[in-house]
Amino acid sequence: MPNTQVSLYLSWSLLFSVASAANAAAQYSERSETPGVAAAVDVSGRSVKNKRVRAIHSNNPSDMGSTAYFIKRDPFLAYQLGRNLNFREFRTRDGVFSAIADLGGPMPDGTTAKITAHNQVSCSGCHNLPQGNPGGGTNFSKDSGFGRQAPHYYGAGIVEMLAIQVRAEILSQIDTNSDGWVSAPEAQAAAIPVRVQAATGPFGMLEYGNPRLSGGATGSPSLNNIFRVWYVDAAGRVVPGATSVDGLTTFGYNFGMIVWGWGQGSGRSALNPTNRAFLWDPWNAHGGLQAFDPSTLNDPDGDGVSLPTLSGAIQFPATHQAPDAGNQRDPLGFSLDDPDGDGYLSEISEGDLDLGEFFMLNAPRPAFAGTNAEYRQGVLAMAAMGCTDCHTPNWTIRSQDAVFAGDRRLFDIEVNFDSVAQRLEGELVPLYTYLAGTYTPNRGSFQIRGFFSDLKHHDMGAGFAEVDFGGTVNTLWRTPMLWGVASGFPWGHDGQSLTLRDAIMRHDGEGAASRQAWLAATPMERQAVLGMLRKMQLYDIETLACDITGDGAIEASYIVAGMATGIERFNAEWLFSTPARIQGPITNIDGLTILSSCVVNVDVAYGQDLTWRKDSDDDGWPDVWDNAPLQAGFKDGVNN
Repeated sequence: MPNTQVSLYLSWSLLFSVASAANAAAQYSERSETPGVAAAVDVSGRSVKNKRVRAIHSNNPSDMGSTAYFIKRDPFLAYQLGRNLNFREFRTRDGVFSAIADLGGPMPDGTTAKITAHNQVSCSGCHNLPQGNPGGGTNFSKDSGFGRQAPHYYGAGIVEMLAIQVRAEILSQIDTNSDGWVSAPEAQAAAIPVRVQAATGPFGMLEYGNPRLSGGATGSPSLNNIFRVWYVDAAGRVVPGATSVDGLTTFGYNFGMIVWGWGQGSGRSALNPTNRAFLWDPWNAHGGLQAFDPSTLNDPDGDGVSLPTLSGAIQFPATHQAPDAGNQRDPLGFSLDDPDGDGYLSEISEGDLDLGEFFMLNAPRPAFAGTNAEYRQGVLAMAAMGCTDCHTPNWTIRSQDAVFAGDRRLFDIEVNFDSVAQRLEGELVPLYTYLAGTYTPNRGSFQIRGFFSDLKHHDMGAGFAEVDFGGTVNTLWRTPMLWGVASGFPWGHDGQSLTLRDAIMRHDGEGAASRQAWLAATPMERQAVLGMLRKMQLYDIETLACDITGDGAIEASYIVAGMATGIERFNAEWLFSTPARIQGPITNIDGLTILSSCVVNVDVAYGQDLTWRKDSDDDGWPDVWDNAPLQAGFKDGVNN
């Protein structure tokens, strides 16, 4: 929206106010009230409290209520808003579903439909163990009738950073003139195989395939299938539809790691290369909500790689673009394209993706609920069986320099098992510098223990074979990260393994030797592995006992805004610039005194009255982005 339009609207809007109580009663996905006031109550404090308002993207932190403002000035609120977008149950008034349970596709044969589309109103419909967290566990049919296990995405920011880091390290070895792509001469001169150092130690060197072209000066590279390759002209610009280097229209290639997705078969890689794509793709496929995302398309040199988003992640428009192209735009700046023709415009905004991506970037890691000795014994036993050839235990995020982006997170939660208290306990570790009201990530290095994946696709043979709906057989799967595996029931890409032992016994193809070593191992060695894996756990982030003040202790009665909130824990609401204030002790219908965690200052704490977020008519369109800010119009700000 041009600044003149914003200024004119703001001057005008000061003359008016509006309340829309009728809408509040129907908001089943939002529970922001206190007991006895309205039906939308949740005294646990776990439900979504903020209204559904499309977030407005901005690069200027001075735009109060924009995404740059939240990420730079109030990052824990940005995290919580992103968290709530991840788990919000979208409604028909938000544009969810243009149809219900229709078929989407196609499969590799070009005809057979793949996923059953339009079947979830929330990410938590699949990622729900534990509920209200970036969990997983749900099994649903995607490529075949056997199913597909939804993985957890705890530590999603680390996964994405490693994927981008691996690409950067490989590119730095091959791209000798540092122009951002691999020319045919550079490919011919490249070392075979290309190698990446995951971490120091015995399990750290990984091979990712052959970067040379199959025909010498022409052809295609043979990188590990987890990479998706595209081809470029003499200036490094994407040549749409090209399938190889031919020396006539294409003179080199570029690539990205497709880190999210179990694997789609030879030459097809997986699903999503970044957390941002991991948001807009399922929102579209499962919820019928199309995202408009100029940040992904921000590729000024046309090489298929965008400039970094507000969260610092490059995107890959050469292979992944959000479904709403925004070819037509309203003067206020939102897309008029409406890809599914349901009349609801900009169903997911660029700003929504900013906030959802920021939550995923900072989503805490899984934990190990055991001793260091138990961990070491398990790793050594896995190494002896050859398991660590693929399940790489440790990684290092490299510090920012000319090649690497560094750790882009704002914080980490270090979680360990307290053997005395017999519980997991956390410590909030700031990874930022705070100066003049602005939070800036330090972008240092970070040591990751217990990741257990080489981020590669492997042929797992008949044990993990899947015949898809169209008859194609796939045996190529990504090495799953084992952190959190104890909470991962069921196991396997298809969710057909009901025990960890069963998942191990299905290893075939490239995993056959490890299965044989497992069978030949002593009971004590097998128990060392299973004992370790069973302690690699997820946890409920918001109830985890956690030192968030940095004083080295966990308070039994933590005071926020003058009210005792229970044990000190990582609830991002306590860390807002204006902390959420809970209702406190109440008498319930049974006459018992309980602690109500309903928030009584929702508008102020959640920034719902800030200039770029205020939605006077409660239609999901912020006033500064609304052609009729005092008339509810859920479809486009004007029409219902």
